[in-house]
Amino acid sequence: MSDRQQELATLIAAEHAGYARLLETLQTEQSYLISGDARRLETLAQEKAAELEELDILAHQRGDHMRVLGLSSIEDWKKWLINTPALLSAWQHVEILAQRASLANDINGQLIVNRLDATNEALEVLFTSDQSTFAYRRDGGARSVVSGGRNLGSA
Repeated sequence: MSDRQQELATLIAAEHAGYARLLETLQTEQSYLISGDARRLETLAQEKAAELEELDILAHQRGDHMRVLGLSSIEDWKKWLINTPALLSAWQHVEILAQRASLANDINGQLIVNRLDATNEALEVLFTSDQSTFAYRRDGGARSVVSGGRNLGSA
């Protein structure tokens, strides 16, 4: 294996590891979304952003190697890989992990949309119901719709 191929093998292995970490992060995010553990999502979002940034850097580095080899498209890259079976196999594993990560991200996005829709529907019912005698403040506390007079329990 040439030095260039060895460098590419190292980069592909790093991308594989990066996508594996991202997929694990997305699966953790999914469990937090399902359980409603929103407080833990912020730290996870920072981790996910760092992982995506690392993958972007690796992709750029791989792109630099591709250009040196005269490969200007992903199709050229795949044709070139056919002649290097070890790299081809490693690259196919990266593609599979990338697809799985993309699917997990789509599922998480749908979970967020579903939760948001359910929350908006509940708010609509609570704020517009004819039988509602109160509404909720942003902090979740009840706000009386009756104005004036004394508060209950006051003299």
